[in-house]
Amino acid sequence: MEFSKRKAEQRKNGGGSDQNKDKSRNSRNDNARGNAAETYVGAPYNFVPFYDKVYEYPTDGLTMHDRMEDGLLTGEITYEVTAETPIMIDNGKGKFFKDAQGRHAIPGSTMRGLIRNNAQVLGLCGYDDDIDDYALMYRNVANGAEKEQYNNTLGSKQIRVDDGTKTYSLGVLLNVHAGYVKNEGGKYVIYKTAIDSIKKEFKGMNYYVLSERKIVNDYLKHGDSFSYGFSRENGRSILQHEFAEFRQEPGSGGRTHYKGKKNNSYKPYYIPVSYEVMHEKDITAVGAPGEYKNEGYAVSTGDMNEKKAVYIIPEIDRNKESITIPEKDVRAFKIDLKKRENTLKGRYFKLSENGARVPVDFDEVKKCFDLPQEGQTRPVFYIELGGRLYFGFTPRLRLFYDHTIKDGFKQQFAKGGVDYCKALFGYSSPEKSFKSRLSFSDAVLRGDAASGKQQKLILAEPKPTSYRDYLMQNQSGSITYNTDGFKLRGAKQYWLHKGLVPADGVKNENAASCMLPLAEGAKFVGKIRFQNLTEDELGLLLWSVRLNEGSQMNVGKAKAYGYGRISVKITELGRLDIKKAYLSAETLELDPFDRVKSGAGLEKEIDDEISFYKEKIQKHIGKPIDGLYHIVQFFMMKDSNKIPDDSQIRYMRISGNGNRNEYQSRNRPLPTVKEIIAKNGGK
Repeated sequence: MEFSKRKAEQRKNGGGSDQNKDKSRNSRNDNARGNAAETYVGAPYNFVPFYDKVYEYPTDGLTMHDRMEDGLLTGEITYEVTAETPIMIDNGKGKFFKDAQGRHAIPGSTMRGLIRNNAQVLGLCGYDDDIDDYALMYRNVANGAEKEQYNNTLGSKQIRVDDGTKTYSLGVLLNVHAGYVKNEGGKYVIYKTAIDSIKKEFKGMNYYVLSERKIVNDYLKHGDSFSYGFSRENGRSILQHEFAEFRQEPGSGGRTHYKGKKNNSYKPYYIPVSYEVMHEKDITAVGAPGEYKNEGYAVSTGDMNEKKAVYIIPEIDRNKESITIPEKDVRAFKIDLKKRENTLKGRYFKLSENGARVPVDFDEVKKCFDLPQEGQTRPVFYIELGGRLYFGFTPRLRLFYDHTIKDGFKQQFAKGGVDYCKALFGYSSPEKSFKSRLSFSDAVLRGDAASGKQQKLILAEPKPTSYRDYLMQNQSGSITYNTDGFKLRGAKQYWLHKGLVPADGVKNENAASCMLPLAEGAKFVGKIRFQNLTEDELGLLLWSVRLNEGSQMNVGKAKAYGYGRISVKITELGRLDIKKAYLSAETLELDPFDRVKSGAGLEKEIDDEISFYKEKIQKHIGKPIDGLYHIVQFFMMKDSNKIPDDSQIRYMRISGNGNRNEYQSRNRPLPTVKEIIAKNGGK
């Protein structure tokens, strides 16, 4: 992309310097806060920094799985999970998960993922395999660090227009073109239109903009003979507005503001039409194909507040040079849409035969936001600029960031290297694979547990497009995925909550998740079987299960609302005695384990194994592992005695009940773990 020298220099300088020291690596975030009173900035999650240099496991130490190695440790860990708040482990249908015997349980795969996440932090492990390498997308029409670049890319300008009768100013997007995208055997190709530009002053703008207010006014003047018959279907409006007069209201800056009557059954569409044009750019009539002189498509995008336009795209010209969309951009586009699906579900309605509003089938809505199926063609908007291609289904389309997510991943780890997580939990790569030496059984409910209160919640998913949260920031919070040298903030972790967080009322029932959790106090018992571990590996595993004194974790759905806070206690450690198991020719030993059960002896055994691991790491890094910056931050978030107040770890409000949009009006980055704890009297 093309930028001024000054802008390019700002981007280059925005990345800042790399921090190598543990205690200073998040210093920009710790110090980049203003002292002035500001609106709330926070989230129910935060970030544990990646450790700069991964501890690389000696690959010659990896043992085979087909034998029991003398001198290595094989056995099992029995642990108990206690739900400190109501807990919900979804079976995919809104009910609590049950095992094959019909017992409530936490799946072994869930516990495996939880313990592995702990081991990644405590084992100084790599995150390379956990970070997708694709470009995020963004749209900025209001504010933010991307606003200037966004408008420059679209070519957003106010230009003077002379249509022969008068001269006036008009806002246009000079770099945005319309075309048609077709799926040809899984490849996506953009075909151009019969018209390259509707007016020379508009440069590459080759589509027409038709105001819904103009359509409605024409209908009110001319009734059923009005010029835009395409906008009525079975006597009803397909526009975002009904055919009712727009009211004039005072707007900002002294401008007149027009407000129409909302059509509650509106949904996006693209339909074939014919049309008439006057003064090169003004659409005077739109009807069915063949009704008027010019052929093309009418496109109406997702709903917007009040102001709305319909875009008329000229017909396709297959003789012009086509554009093939790169596969990496197709993948990024589809990932972006997948992440937005929850906001689209239940958003659009239609009227049933008896006049009731019912949600539009999601697949019907999705096709208006998705690339076409095999052999199909649909209208598209696109930009070619600076060697990049951008595409979408509205002129103000979502742009790809200059850099992929992984460009901000700075952890040092040799390609193909092995860390503690790979050595314990296994891995697969094109070059080599290694089977896990750990096996997790389901953690099964012990006894009976009362059901909690049924709840409907909107389960928002944190999005990495929120650059002020996910990226290391400067004081202005302006570092984005367009900034050269940007750096990812770390691994996301949810805060613990003391209890359940009251949720705002659900406005979109169809996007909500229905939950019937088990009440607090539920206890689950599970086992982890391990084979051929070294003593330091066992120490890391035990630390990852137990954590530190007073530490707790969270698991399952709705962690942001306080659900699933758990404490985990190791109740038994058993080690296989090979002599008992295999070397006795006279007796069959049914339980060849030396077991240490709950009590002082077990705690000492666990402490000794953890200490062995810590001492080994200290020899490697030259300092105690407990003092590493990312370890300290991790245990701050797990400390049940330092749980922040809910007011400090809630989602920012977007709108509603007269509240200010905290997310859009924020002017600083997400506070660090250290800052949040300090606000609540911790250190």
